[in-house]
Amino acid sequence: MTLPDVEQGTKRLFQARQLLTVLSAQSASTYANQVIALVVPWLVLTRTGNAASAGTIAFVMGIAALAGTLAGGLVTDRIGGRRVSILADSLSLITALTLAVTLWLDSFSLWLVAVTQVLGVFFDGPGHIAKVSTVPAAAEEEGVPMTRAMGLTQTLQGVATFVGPITAGLLIAAFGEANTLLATTVLFLISIVLASRLRKRVMTHEQPMSPRQVYRDLREAVDFLVKEPFLGKMQLVGPLMGAVIVPISALIFPAWFIFAQQDSRALGIFLAAGAIGGMVGGVTFAALAQKLPQRTWLVGAMGLYASALLTLYFVQPGSILAVGVSFLAGSMLSVMFAVPYTAFYSRTPQNLLGRVGSLGAAYGSLIGALASLGFGWLMHTVSAPHALLACALIMGAIAIALASMPFMRLLDTPAEPTATPTPVASLS
Repeated sequence: MTLPDVEQGTKRLFQARQLLTVLSAQSASTYANQVIALVVPWLVLTRTGNAASAGTIAFVMGIAALAGTLAGGLVTDRIGGRRVSILADSLSLITALTLAVTLWLDSFSLWLVAVTQVLGVFFDGPGHIAKVSTVPAAAEEEGVPMTRAMGLTQTLQGVATFVGPITAGLLIAAFGEANTLLATTVLFLISIVLASRLRKRVMTHEQPMSPRQVYRDLREAVDFLVKEPFLGKMQLVGPLMGAVIVPISALIFPAWFIFAQQDSRALGIFLAAGAIGGMVGGVTFAALAQKLPQRTWLVGAMGLYASALLTLYFVQPGSILAVGVSFLAGSMLSVMFAVPYTAFYSRTPQNLLGRVGSLGAAYGSLIGALASLGFGWLMHTVSAPHALLACALIMGAIAIALASMPFMRLLDTPAEPTATPTPVASLS
């Protein structure tokens, strides 16, 4: 690839208005959820001092996310990502505002936190699936290669993930949890406005929605995965990464800092360093994705991520070294998301994106929920550093297993055309 080609591709990328709009909406929503993801465990751990309680809430949230993502995939493929995104962010705004109001009234209770967060993540699942499903059409319509779109996606997600924790840490320290949650309602509102600017697509289907049709729609997605040589196997193996990724950011890192007597600002800086690494990883993948095999990118990133977690076991939270390791882990995590998403987008028909994506996300939510429950009790009975050690060993084992699996070679094999009937979509 010559320098003029790179310059032309970059120019086309930043002129892709529909793609940039959907990614901006996704980033605003991610920003809000990252703030909430720090506020909630901080709130529970500082008010109760019990890691097992925080793990239990994370488990219940994971189960709600499972149900939400399954429902979101079905609804998204029925009415389109734009509508579902607006509806999901509107409902998430309401749940965040409800929890903020109750904290203003000084009526904290564990059950109320659980209820609002269960509803919040139930709506977040459909919102995420909806935004994800609109990316391929926008990228194809505006002539942006999928690897480059994925690199930009991970870069913007890295920005949101960077700003979210550090904003949350500073706001909690300066204004308290209630006002921090209020800030998230503004971010959800921004996401709603951006999503409303996306091009409308009216979806028509031969069969109306019914319990029998829900079963048929899910069965169609399952049948596709069974027949797809790469995605089917990756759907069984990949979500196991959720056993590490879900609890480590939402539960283990906050507990690691709180039990070491570190404040919210220190945690925010640590998580922000990981997000900066995510931006660097996303940009690097976007620029160099075609220089190395996708299999090498994924397995290498997972191995380095496991090594970073292992290093944190020996490091003091809040130290400069911990911040540097967080940067490395974040850069690897960005690549770990970009590679499977690229394969998912390039191999899945447009009319199945919501359902197929929701099946994988639901499985990941279930594994993550169970892992959160287990890690909560592990930290309660042993320590947070031992939970980090367990995460490192799990991720390392997954990386070694994937490196030896034959189906991983398909990452670098073009997908065969899939003859799947597509519902009529018209622009209005």
